[in-house]
Amino acid sequence: MAAFDAEAFAAQIRHPHLQRFFAYWRDKAAGREMPTRNDLDPVDFRYVLGHVILVDVERDPLRFRFRLYGAGLINFFRDGDYTGKYADQLLPADYAPFVVKAYTAAVEGRVPRYAERDLTMNQQRIVYDVLTLPLADPAAPDRIAMLAVAMLPIARKQLT
Repeated sequence: MAAFDAEAFAAQIRHPHLQRFFAYWRDKAAGREMPTRNDLDPVDFRYVLGHVILVDVERDPLRFRFRLYGAGLINFFRDGDYTGKYADQLLPADYAPFVVKAYTAAVEGRVPRYAERDLTMNQQRIVYDVLTLPLADPAAPDRIAMLAVAMLPIARKQLT
């Protein structure tokens, strides 16, 4: 596998808040492959905090539980607070496998992921950018314990 090119990755991120969050993640990694959850301080990323999801990575079987689901996302998606629930419980049901696949790719790839999403969901067109950042387990740095996901809404339109 090719080495992760952080500069090329950063150049593809279109929103300044996500660029800043990625730079913060890199700074907190402090030369390591990735930071741990303990390295992050929410005070440092208030500019995106309402749009952050913290996802616990469970194993055997691999499953993703929302530890924190940002209030800005609850308001944007209008589908409830998923804090404490699992990614495979997201609604609508056809969206859950899409999210689980993206989170699995982030864990298996062990590098940040970025995407510009344009979806039709619940009779609406939803456009958002998403940055998924892996966080190491402090007790086992070679193991990913959590994902920090920042999702920034771009547009939402009711379809007729």
